[in-house]
Amino acid sequence: MKQKIYSALLFIFFWYLLYFLNVLPAFHVVVVTFLMLVVKAEPVLGKTLIQHAASSLLRVLAGAIVAFSLSIPLGILMWFSRIYNLLHPAIEVLRPIPPLAWIPLSYILFASFPNPTVFAQIFIVAVGAFFPSFVTISDYVRGVPQEFIELAKVFGAKSFDLLTKIVLPYSLPGIITGVRVGLGVGWMSIIAAEMIASSGSGLGYFILVMYEVGGRMPEIIAGMAMIGLIGYSMNTLLFKLEERFPWRLKSGT
Repeated sequence: MKQKIYSALLFIFFWYLLYFLNVLPAFHVVVVTFLMLVVKAEPVLGKTLIQHAASSLLRVLAGAIVAFSLSIPLGILMWFSRIYNLLHPAIEVLRPIPPLAWIPLSYILFASFPNPTVFAQIFIVAVGAFFPSFVTISDYVRGVPQEFIELAKVFGAKSFDLLTKIVLPYSLPGIITGVRVGLGVGWMSIIAAEMIASSGSGLGYFILVMYEVGGRMPEIIAGMAMIGLIGYSMNTLLFKLEERFPWRLKSGT
């Protein structure tokens, strides 16, 4: 606890150092701006910071559901050599493409939809969340110790039994980790997607507008702080979930 307090004090100290160098606004000004934006709508877009955060979160959750609905079963199926050999080359070609590179294509693909901007942003989140979660899960699946498989075969286990009773339980920590990493990338992707196209709401759009109406640095930093707080909260929540399971090993074991 003391280390966290010292870390916070050190952070504030360096912040004020940058303030005296005319690099950043004063820390207390940003804090007051943040609190005001949480409870009071800003005059430009007419929304509170909470409303912008809620818009971004809804898009991230929608995209994450799509991504994990695909990455989890496909990652588990990569245990089968035939499926791995079939899908792995295509995945490896697409995986290095950054989520932001998909943005122009996504707006073309969803141009005929009722709300193309929102659908495109959900698609960007799905792309951003899919690949890191898929790779993490498939690595865990293909990392099942061969002796576990051979021992199960000795007792007459079939392929379906191996998958459901050996591979899947062994891969559960990889699934949780994959979801956590994928959600983090998806969260970063939606912020960038909101900055590129007008969606009327969202933290990324809020930050962009605050820059365009005169470079309001306290508002911009307040939006960035909300992004960091939400990302930290999601990561911490998934860490707590992971710790509830018996496979979680203590450090040093």
